[in-house]
This record gives sequence, C-alpha cells and structure tokens, in this order.
Amino acid sequence: MKDKKHYKFTGKKHSKRGMLACILAAASIFALIYLVLASFWQNGNGGISLGGMGILALIVALAAFVQAVKSLREEDSFRGIPIASMLLSVLAAGAWIALYVTGFMMA
Repeated sequence: MKDKKHYKFTGKKHSKRGMLACILAAASIFALIYLVLASFWQNGNGGISLGGMGILALIVALAAFVQAVKSLREEDSFRGIPIASMLLSVLAAGAWIALYVTGFMMA
C-alpha cells in the first residue's frame, strides 16, 4: 500500500479578533500574577493604584471574552486560536472574580 498524503486547500484564515482576544487574556493573566506579587511584596498594603490596575485587568479579561466569542462566530476561519483565547479569557476573568469575591468575604 502506498502512503499518499492528502491535502485540502481551503480559504480559511486565522482570526484577527481571536489573536487580539488571546493577547488581551494573556495580558490580564500576567497582570494578575504581577499584581498579586506586588501586593505580597507590600504586605497587602498595595493601595488604590494596585486595586485600580486590578479592576482594569478584570475589564480587559471581560473584553477578551467578548472578542473571543465574536471570533468564534466568524466564518471561514480556523478555530484553534479563538478556542484558546476563549479558554484563557475565562480563566483570567474567573481568577479575577474569585480574587475579588475572596477579598470581599474577608473584609
């Protein structure tokens, strides 16, 4: 038996919205790591500046989620990056929401 390679050429492209959502979600996760470490270094007394940056990072994670959903609805585009950005944005937003809920419950 011969092993023939079959190729299927399509007009699909990578979703720019999906890439944007992936970058935004990754930025939000990096901000989460940085802000948690910065708060730890300051013994929990980060002040309003760290809190404001955290709220901004939560908004970025939610914007990444919206862009990921829009990128999944695009036709003729590959689904790998939009699915990865969806997972990253859900992870980022979930981590931020869990952090804020924990903070409110402890206060």
